[in-house]
Amino acid sequence: QIVERAGAAVNSVLWQDVVNVPAMSSIRVRIAFDDFTGKTVYHCHILDHEDGGMMGIVNAA
Repeated sequence: QIVERAGAAVNSVLWQDVVNVPAMSSIRVRIAFDDFTGKTVYHCHILDHEDGGMMGIVNAA
């Protein structure tokens, strides 16, 4: 769920698998780990971006 765009709250939140983040902007997302614990990866789908650091690990506890 996108809950914030550029510091402003989003009123209508929908569950999404992929989120577009325009250049030079920011978003805040909520991810539900209801039936999963452990490490998982998040990443940009543009390979050059992923290679440049837009990838990380989340530890769902």
